[in-house]
Amino acid sequence: MTGPVVVIAETDHGALTPPTLECVEEARDVVAERGGQMHAILPGHGVAPLAETLGAHGADRVTVVEHQALAQFSADGWLAALEPVLRASRPMLFIAPDSGYSRTWLPRLSIRWRIPLITNCSRIKVIVDGYPEIYRFGHDGRAHERQIWARGTLMGCLLAPGVRGVGAARARRHIEIETVTPALDPSSFRDRTLKTLPPDPKTVDLADAERIISGGLGVGGTDGMAQLRQLADALGATLGGTRVAADRGWLDEDRFIGSTGKIVSPKLYVAFGVSGAGQHVAGIGASELIIAVNTDRTAPMLKMADLGVVGDLHQIVPILLGKLQALAGERNEDAVHEPEPAELALSAAGS
Repeated sequence: MTGPVVVIAETDHGALTPPTLECVEEARDVVAERGGQMHAILPGHGVAPLAETLGAHGADRVTVVEHQALAQFSADGWLAALEPVLRASRPMLFIAPDSGYSRTWLPRLSIRWRIPLITNCSRIKVIVDGYPEIYRFGHDGRAHERQIWARGTLMGCLLAPGVRGVGAARARRHIEIETVTPALDPSSFRDRTLKTLPPDPKTVDLADAERIISGGLGVGGTDGMAQLRQLADALGATLGGTRVAADRGWLDEDRFIGSTGKIVSPKLYVAFGVSGAGQHVAGIGASELIIAVNTDRTAPMLKMADLGVVGDLHQIVPILLGKLQALAGERNEDAVHEPEPAELALSAAGS
């Protein structure tokens, strides 16, 4: 390899995004196989402490691009600030999360530099003699492509969120950290982010969801899926399911999970009536905690789950809903009866 593999990091509310850490670990695997170094570029304002986390996940060098104008995302701002840093690093290839940010500013860099930008990547390698080999999802996830590019081709790769998950950090790795302060004129930015709102669990992309309630063939129909939707709403979770459920019309086509659908990596994945077919399991492997409910004790889904429940979901889900509604009622009562600070002060003064 003639240059480093560079990762462009993204943050959200003062923390590195999980897709960023996936990119770092993907780049780490590339350099481990072919040699060289892995660099990370970290733009933002007050983000320097996060450099250690990038190093713990595999970065050999971190360049912090520090400027108050980078506190909120701007395509113009990122292009102006990061292009010189990326050019100076002379990368063999660069990797970024396949996010709204990357899809806003990196296509402009790709055109400016006349280089390919590959989206929706699932795996990135450099094979013998330095030929980049890229695997990606095509045709809305219904096809898998393998691309081999000419040796020495500089390219950008956008790694699909959730395709590999985030491994454990390795503390006390030695890394080089440098800070760059670009000369930026925010008044020249044609776009700026005013505020970042938390995602609505009902509409958030499954790849970005932290909690997912999933239904399979065992749900039995639209009524069963409607119950799961109520459960998802009560838990602040996102509703998903299997391809079979989507093919039968119980679920929207863009809400099925698996190697031919959405690849997910939530903190909590709860599967109801999901048998655990190979293509579905391939899409949930990076989940932190998996709970499965199924009447078939031999279902593969139960074997891979952290917690498996053998039982009828049509009996279990109403009980769960009742418990959650009762818990929500107790919390509302506590909120109603809890005195305000001003009331406490008046009571104390009266006594």
